Amino acid sequence: MSRMQNNESAVSPVIGVMLMIVVTIIIAAIVAAFAGGMGSDQKKTPNAVFIVQGVDTSGNGTVTFQQTGGDELALNEILVQLQYNGQALTLSNADKMTGHSDLNYLTEVGGSSDGYITASDRFTLTADTNSNSQFSYRPDGAAAAFTLPYNAHVSYMIIDKTSGKAIQNGEFVLRNS
Repeated sequence: MSRMQNNESAVSPVIGVMLMIVVTIIIAAIVAAFAGGMGSDQKKTPNAVFIVQGVDTSGNGTVTFQQTGGDELALNEILVQLQYNGQALTLSNADKMTGHSDLNYLTEVGGSSDGYITASDRFTLTADTNSNSQFSYRPDGAAAAFTLPYNAHVSYMIIDKTSGKAIQNGEFVLRNS
């Protein structure tokens, strides 16, 4: 008579190897998801290109920006930061102009005037006051005015309010026309 052998020792290592493979695949999928941005809730910064189309020294004084391409931007969702002589001022339509409650700092010019800036649309940044030698910005509640003298080289940055990141930066000269 022969004895029957009960050989179940091979089942355990096979199950162990299969479990290790499954765990490795799950870990790889989680790492790939986070590396690919699935785990991120950051907002995408819009992409747009602007040129400074001109400076108008009549009236309050304005700087006109024209979008030459890129994503549509809501005018109320952008900030314009001006930098001159080591100081900076950031303005938006949420800021109120001192002495001009009926004016916004940022205004769409021409086009459909729907509050959105698309390719070839323009918007202006209006100063609170314009003397014969400088633009002055002083939002309600500001301790002091931010002044830009004529012929100054002014750096600017257009910022997306939602992400807080720069859409574009550049420089213009505040020339007396």
